[in-house]
Amino acid sequence: MNQTNLQFKTLLLLLVVVTVGFFWILLPFYGAVFWAIILGIIFAPMQRRLQLKFGWNRNLTSLCTLMVCLVIAILPVIITSALLVQEGATLYKNVESGKLDVAGYIEQFKNFLPPYFQHLLDRFGMGNLEGLREKIVKGAMQGSQFFASQAFSFGQGTFDFLVSFFIMLYLLFFLLRDGPELVRKVRTAVPLAEPQKRRLQLKFNRVVRATVKGNVLVAVTQGALGGLIFWFLDIPSALLWAVLMAFLS
Repeated sequence: MNQTNLQFKTLLLLLVVVTVGFFWILLPFYGAVFWAIILGIIFAPMQRRLQLKFGWNRNLTSLCTLMVCLVIAILPVIITSALLVQEGATLYKNVESGKLDVAGYIEQFKNFLPPYFQHLLDRFGMGNLEGLREKIVKGAMQGSQFFASQAFSFGQGTFDFLVSFFIMLYLLFFLLRDGPELVRKVRTAVPLAEPQKRRLQLKFNRVVRATVKGNVLVAVTQGALGGLIFWFLDIPSALLWAVLMAFLS
């Protein structure tokens, strides 16, 4: 009995050590693993529909689904991020050199407001135009300086980005191909009744898809409309403000 208990404790200790080591190895790539799982959940129905409609094997349907995901979800984010960093660096240079008159824009904005709103700004302590100018200019400088530093360090982190990117694609392919088997194995290991497992899985999938699709679609729509309006009004760094609006939405 004591020998059996010792073996059980040793096995449990080894399991804990191996689990901690496994997560420690994956820690630098947690973002790639996380987004591979999220994209796998979102695009899994497409992979199943392709397989049912065309009768292709799972490797081919998973590869086609991966290509679609790459075109409509991943590449636009990469391109937008690169343009955003470039816009931020340009904005920082313009603010620092004085080419972009932030104070002038604030003055014009306040003059366009009706007297009621100007009085409302004074009532809430925002009527001090000089102080408001300093705060906005300082915030714009800090934000654009961050993007400028990101543009400088982008080349230094290119290798890490590429490694994480290909790890995400690699995991996403196998999650699309072997997702049902992995889900069945996880469900077998969960100590719950079968109806509870099924209900938990359905709710988890619905929450992930609704959250990602709903929030992303709303954010992209609001950001795109705001960016188009800023571009039409010839406001500098329209893309930067569009992405900011999308994140804040």
